[in-house]
Amino acid sequence: MKPSLYTGIAMALLGAACLAPQAHATLGQTAASVSQDESNMRAIRHVSAVQAAYTVHTIELPSGTVVREYVAQTGIVFGVAWNGPTLPDLKATLGAAFDRYVNANLIRRANPLAVADSDLVVYSAGHLRAFAGHAYLPSAVPAGVDVSVIQ
Repeated sequence: MKPSLYTGIAMALLGAACLAPQAHATLGQTAASVSQDESNMRAIRHVSAVQAAYTVHTIELPSGTVVREYVAQTGIVFGVAWNGPTLPDLKATLGAAFDRYVNANLIRRANPLAVADSDLVVYSAGHLRAFAGHAYLPSAVPAGVDVSVIQ
């Protein structure tokens, strides 16, 4: 594929994310937004599972996409993951990290869309009706938690 085609694919995926129902649990922000997500995303189901060092809030969107929000005991959202037929609103989900994610992918021109550095890890892949990905802040992951749980 030509490099301009990679850019087009990346922009199409990001554009699709903007059209999807919004998610507001933002990496690095407080967990207060989780309850807003249930309403804002018009969730059809919301389940919480408490682990030793964090809580996972699982929200199912009307489209069938499942969003998992990982909240440390400190109340900070340290990770999010998604899978389903549509992307969640990545701009709202990644917050301040969204611009870095977009810029890294415009330069990288590859699929899957990914960023991995010392303070942000994002992976998003898929195609129409089958998207999956995760994002986390390495510095916010609770001590003793393996990042492989963010999926």
